[in-house]
Amino acid sequence: MPHLADRAFAATFKHVFTFSLLYEDSEVDNRVLELDPRSRVLAVSGAGCGVAGLLAAHPARIDAVDTNPHHLALAALKVAAARRMTSHGEFYQLLGRGRHTDPARALQPLMTVLPAWIGRYWRAHHRRFRDNLYAEGLVGTFQRLLRQKVGVDADFLRTVQALPPAERLARFEPIFASLRRWWPMRALVNTPLFLLGVGVNFEQRRRNLRASRSESMMNVVTAQFERLVRTDLETNWFVWLCLTGEFNHDHPDAVPPYLREQSHKLSLVAPTRVGFHRASLQELLADGTPGQWSHFSLCDVLDWMPAPAQHRLLHRIARVGGPGAVVLTRSVEDACVVDRVGLSDRFERVEPTSTLASELERTRLYGRVNVYRVVSGA
Repeated sequence: MPHLADRAFAATFKHVFTFSLLYEDSEVDNRVLELDPRSRVLAVSGAGCGVAGLLAAHPARIDAVDTNPHHLALAALKVAAARRMTSHGEFYQLLGRGRHTDPARALQPLMTVLPAWIGRYWRAHHRRFRDNLYAEGLVGTFQRLLRQKVGVDADFLRTVQALPPAERLARFEPIFASLRRWWPMRALVNTPLFLLGVGVNFEQRRRNLRASRSESMMNVVTAQFERLVRTDLETNWFVWLCLTGEFNHDHPDAVPPYLREQSHKLSLVAPTRVGFHRASLQELLADGTPGQWSHFSLCDVLDWMPAPAQHRLLHRIARVGGPGAVVLTRSVEDACVVDRVGLSDRFERVEPTSTLASELERTRLYGRVNVYRVVSGA
């Protein structure tokens, strides 16, 4: 029955526009993947911030894969804009502020470089940029409701970000307490709608509850908020977007790396070939040939899978990547997935890189961010 529920979840999730921001810290990806002009990357797309951010390293090729056409189309748009919009101001207005007075005109020059179906998609959905791209989707809707309840604004964040973490947490504690008492919140977080909206399937929900030793997602969510408050709030774009609906535009590093001016300059001259695949990651890897990709950026996709599917995916990565290939994963659990599924003879966890990546991850959604290297592809 759990697997049936997750199959139904996956079938629904791939048709829903869930989020416009990647909820993984793409700055971590840029730091630990160590791409060079020979690198060939297979990346789970999500909302595309990470895929667009890889351009600055000028890898030979990036293949973005996702079953959700909304997210894949957004990733393709971010990549096209990073490569074609020569004015950083206009680029930032569109994707940093998420709005444009004439989105149809702004997107039109990108249509010729997008796959045909993605061009048709944005001709139909360009109005998402009319008010605020980041208020769109299920996550945007949930965050608007949250902001209406907590009443936190940019001035509050600027005030508390200078405080020591303990004092900062004390300032937020009344807000957390009110959320715990708010019955709509308590009811919502344990529903399939909430899971769908935050991109957590039933398998990952079970992992979250087990990792937090909790019986309710309410405890998981509030614990995550508490971890977020202890981060560098000035540059934590996840906190700013959640609580204000905007990035912190006063700080150049308070946005995903692909939006930063220097990264944009590098992206404009990137020779990288980029492909977009509306497909299952498992199927794409099954059809892959040895040596096709050297790097694999998986977001938290392994958390969505039961152990047999994890084993199958990692086995295929070892075959396609071969010795030396690098795999970046995120998990709400601390356990080493390659040990758990019996593939420690094929992979080694790279340290201290993995521990550093886990410490740097701004989202605080994950117990571990791990980097693995393939040691045997046979």
